[in-house]
Amino acid sequence: MTTIAEYLAASQIQATPVDPAAPGAPKVSVGVPEGWQQVPPGMFPGSYGVWTQPPVNGWADNAVLLVATFSPAIDARELLSHAFDDARQLPGWQDLDSDTEDFEGYPSAGITGTYDVAPLTLWAYNRYIIVESENGQYLVQLTITTRTDSDGTAPTTILEGLSISA
Repeated sequence: MTTIAEYLAASQIQATPVDPAAPGAPKVSVGVPEGWQQVPPGMFPGSYGVWTQPPVNGWADNAVLLVATFSPAIDARELLSHAFDDARQLPGWQDLDSDTEDFEGYPSAGITGTYDVAPLTLWAYNRYIIVESENGQYLVQLTITTRTDSDGTAPTTILEGLSISA
């Protein structure tokens, strides 16, 4: 298994984080569940956005949005062929679902599963989307992580609100 980071390093491709306010950056939005809040940008440098619910017993369900640009450009389908390997290396990972369907017309790959971080078992969703525009090529990554005993409404809200415009 080769992770996306390993693939980029082996291919000598630089991935540079993109600030949401950068000229030409794709506009990415997510639905924000009731009771969740956006974390101040300085707490997670390099992230496009991070949202959490208030912590419960030391854990906060969360969504992390990353956007990066590539130099040089990548082969989208080749990169996405490694999209599931990151998740599958998590401790105790169990696949629940995966797909390689386009998202809003962009090449994409998504995986859902559970993994263990003692004493918790966590549910995770990772979606990788390659956005190509006149301003460049971008990787959009959305990761949602919740406790498995959460009711599932937060991920649904986040995903139903996921939208990208280049």
